[in-house]
Amino acid sequence: MQPLFQHEDTERAVAIFEVLNADGGIGWRRSSLYQNAPDPFRTLISAMLSPRTDRESNRIAVENLFALAQTPEMMSQLDYETILEAIAPVTYAENKARYVPLLSAQIAEWGEVPADRDRLMTLPGVGWKVALLTLWVAYGLAPEICVDVHVARIGKRLGLVKPTTQQPQKVSQELMQIVPKEIWGPWNPTMVYHGRTICFPSRPNCAQCPIYDLCERIGVKR
Repeated sequence: MQPLFQHEDTERAVAIFEVLNADGGIGWRRSSLYQNAPDPFRTLISAMLSPRTDRESNRIAVENLFALAQTPEMMSQLDYETILEAIAPVTYAENKARYVPLLSAQIAEWGEVPADRDRLMTLPGVGWKVALLTLWVAYGLAPEICVDVHVARIGKRLGLVKPTTQQPQKVSQELMQIVPKEIWGPWNPTMVYHGRTICFPSRPNCAQCPIYDLCERIGVKR
């Protein structure tokens, strides 16, 4: 894989990505979000429900919800209590249950899930992260690197992001100066999966880490 631009850490970033995806990304492709990829509306709902929610809880909630309604029109007609019961496994279910019918009604009016970040961000419950996830999973578009706590934490440990950088958008900007554009999309799920299986917030399993020799381990007690 040839970088589109060269930064002193670009070669290392590419090596990190390739090592973590040596199996073709089997681990992260198993998540419910990526299994929903053929259906942009289902992907959008899954992405909206995903913040602060583990993979299995998200899968159950999405399956429950789509067992009740399969289209934006149908979902927009569901009442709050019905939605809340269906998505109970997710974090902040009360708030997300309010977003579901409003978001669905807007998609029904538009006739499709837009392949545009700014337009997606006008939807109830859809912020920067959810919009980017939807674009990548549903349409293969990655105008920026999507950042969550795993992407930020691992980026700092690797030495690709400044330790003092806090805002997700700024973390994204720093990563995009290093990471080649063609892997901006899969960078997020790669790091999320690594963060959930090896590079834990506390006590990362460095002894079993496949990128140990490529990591600067900044902020990790040695």
